[in-house]
Amino acid sequence: MGATKSWYFLLIKAKEMKKFLLLSVVFLIACTKQELPKPETADNTKIVPYANKHYTNSDPVAHLDFIQFAQVVINTLSNAQASYNSDATEVKLLPKGTPSDSRFETFNDWYSVKVLRNADSENWGSFLVEVYDSKGYEQSKDAAFNACKEVWKNIDNRMPEVIDELSNKIKNYEDSGSSPETTQVRFGYWVHLNASHYKEGYPVVCQIAYDKK
Repeated sequence: MGATKSWYFLLIKAKEMKKFLLLSVVFLIACTKQELPKPETADNTKIVPYANKHYTNSDPVAHLDFIQFAQVVINTLSNAQASYNSDATEVKLLPKGTPSDSRFETFNDWYSVKVLRNADSENWGSFLVEVYDSKGYEQSKDAAFNACKEVWKNIDNRMPEVIDELSNKIKNYEDSGSSPETTQVRFGYWVHLNASHYKEGYPVVCQIAYDKK
C-alpha cells in the first residue's frame, strides 16, 4: 500500500513539473518577440521553432505544437501583446495597452487572437480570431480575415488562399440574402468563417483547427 501511495505521489509531481515547464516557456514566449527560447526541459530535450516550408496540395497538414504555434502568432502580430491562462491551455493576444483580463462587450471594439490546446495535449487544438470594429462590418471582416491570413502564411502557404476563397463565399451569401457564414474542410483543416452576428454587436470570427474526421 505504501509503495502504491509513493508511486501515485511521484506521478502527481511529474505532472505538476510538466505543467510548470510549459507555463515557463509560454511565459517567455509572451514576453519576447525574439527567437523562440530554447531552455532545456527535464529530459534534456529542446524546444525547436517551427520551420515553415512550401506545402503542395497533396501534402498533409502542417505539424507544430502549441508552443511553436504561439511563437508564430506572437512574431507575426507585432501590434498585439500576449498573455496566457493559469494552466497554459490558452495564449491570447490583445491590442497593446489592453488589459489581459479584458472581456468582450457587445457593440464595443474588440480584437482578440487565441491559440488553444487541450489540457492533456501539447499540440495546438484551435486557432481563433475575433474582431468587432465599430467603424463597420467590412472593416471587421477585413481585420479578422487578414489576421488569419497573416498568421497562416507563416504556417501553411495553402491556407491564405483558402481563407480568401471562403471570404468570397461569404460575400456571395451576403449578396443572395443568405447568412454570411461557412465551414469547410481544406487540406485536413477545419475552417470556420462567421460574420453573421455583426449586426447584433458580436465579432466576426475566423477559426481553424485540425479536421478530426
